Amino acid sequence: MEDSIDIKQLFSVLKSHLLPIAVSAVICGAAGFSAAKFLVPKQYESSAMLYVENNQNKTETLNVNDITAAQKLVNTCQIIFQSNKMLDSVIYELDLPYTKEELSGMISVTSVNSTEVMRITASNEDPQLSADIVNVLVELARDEFMRVIKSGSIEVVEYGEVPENPSFPRPMIFCAAGVILGAAAAYIIFFLKEILSVTVTPRDDLSKIYGVPVFAEIMDFEAADGKGYGYGYGKKPSEKRNASPKRASSKRYLLDENTPFVIAEAYRAARTNLIFSLAASGGNIIGFTSAEPGEGKSTTCANMAIAFADMGKRVLLIDCDMRKPTVQTAFKLGGQNGLSSVLGGFCSLEEAINRDVRSSLDILVSGPIPPNPTELLGSGIMAKLLENVSAKYDYVLLDTPPINVVTDSQLMNSIIGGHVFVVRENYTSHPEIAEALEKVSLANGKKLGFIKSFCTGGMKSSYGKKKYGRYGKKYGYYQSYGYEYKQEKQK
Repeated sequence: MEDSIDIKQLFSVLKSHLLPIAVSAVICGAAGFSAAKFLVPKQYESSAMLYVENNQNKTETLNVNDITAAQKLVNTCQIIFQSNKMLDSVIYELDLPYTKEELSGMISVTSVNSTEVMRITASNEDPQLSADIVNVLVELARDEFMRVIKSGSIEVVEYGEVPENPSFPRPMIFCAAGVILGAAAAYIIFFLKEILSVTVTPRDDLSKIYGVPVFAEIMDFEAADGKGYGYGYGKKPSEKRNASPKRASSKRYLLDENTPFVIAEAYRAARTNLIFSLAASGGNIIGFTSAEPGEGKSTTCANMAIAFADMGKRVLLIDCDMRKPTVQTAFKLGGQNGLSSVLGGFCSLEEAINRDVRSSLDILVSGPIPPNPTELLGSGIMAKLLENVSAKYDYVLLDTPPINVVTDSQLMNSIIGGHVFVVRENYTSHPEIAEALEKVSLANGKKLGFIKSFCTGGMKSSYGKKKYGRYGKKYGYYQSYGYEYKQEKQK
């Protein structure tokens, strides 16, 4: 796994979960507004302003020293207004049910813009009481000020009025704070879920993580076809990540003229990349495997066989999974003979092969389930069989069992050209991939590349830097190409 987090990853989380983040923001914003409107106790503020004058002689001019002295007196007044004597006087005059400490917390005295003007503010749940507290303070201010300071004077600029609207809470501020906190909380949850998740996500660059190329990303058939929301597309996260292997393999989708263009093109891209990989590694026998069951291995292998056959090459598909075979069912083939029959000496290879199931495509099914599949696949007879078909066919594709479950595929490492690993998006875990790659390396096998299955779309392909979104938007443009391609195949 990658340890670093880049800006693209941060934005990708936001983009992929934009709707739930927006919903969370709206809900929290509405909750904040409702709380401010109906739950949080309202506070009302009333303010009065006093002018502190240092010149007792009331001359028409003021000098700088008078203003400076007056500003110092403001600081002194702040202490006087919250003194015990002043607070006791206010409590007595208004018969308040508060202690001096409680009343002191309701009163604030500040200088207006560092001038000699002083603002007295009282806050209370009763708007009338807040105005009464301020005005009593104003009336007591003159006598108390002269008693303590014995110089200067205080003039009332304005008395406190009964406030009509509460100063706290402000519903719009609470709403805005709720929107921000809701969006931030949802984003953090999704971000932590993604970076702590061990499953393969659309943003995981497998080629960078494991040093093995990604041949293609195959979109979910149902999602691409628009017939509902296939596996991993449009479902709840719990359904996407926890879809059972049994359900995943309950439907087989084989390439034909009705296959969505985006999927057919992805398989053609995988075919091209695999041909280049085989040219470097040598051999024409390809093993398809996966870490665990239910990752789309058999469907991917079958479709890759069809994709190779569409080139006009002679292709043989062999179902080597003699424990849970699927090829016979997928292609609706009858008969009892298969690979196990040939390896057991019950029939010849010619008798077991199904000829021209598709144009240029022959298939050897697994046959009756034997008691010793591992021994049969690792036998010399199997090696000779593969050597024989390798000479007769352009490409031989082997559907092998999941490598983390059984070791069957590793027994053929010396014969086949390499392994293609099928990885299911939002299902396969990185520890499982690492374990599968390590097993192949320990057995001196060749790792050709990955094919990602059940992709949800919108991700960046490892080859060509194209996105499914672009394919979707230009589908109408490519329809004519797709039609011509199908017509050529029919010819």
